Order: sequence, then structure tokens, then C-alpha cells
Amino acid sequence: MAVKFHPDKVAALGEEVQKAAKEKFQHVQNAYENIKKQRGFS
Repeated sequence: MAVKFHPDKVAALGEEVQKAAKEKFQHVQNAYENIKKQRGFS
């Protein structure tokens, strides 16, 4: 998911698509951080 929604991957698709991808990427990052905390990873 992180690769799919990484802002650099959609750079050529326009500003609106970049903004949406950035928001989705941030959600993926937050979910990953929460999983790491729950499982005790650093």
C-alpha cells in the first residue's frame, strides 16, 4: 500500500491526485506505526 500511494509514484498525475495520494500514504504510515506499537517493535 505504501508503494501504491507514495506521492513520488503519482507525481506526474497532477496536483489533486498527489494530494489524495499523500493523505492515503499518511494513513498507511499511521496504521503501520500503530501495528508496530501493538506488536512491540521499535
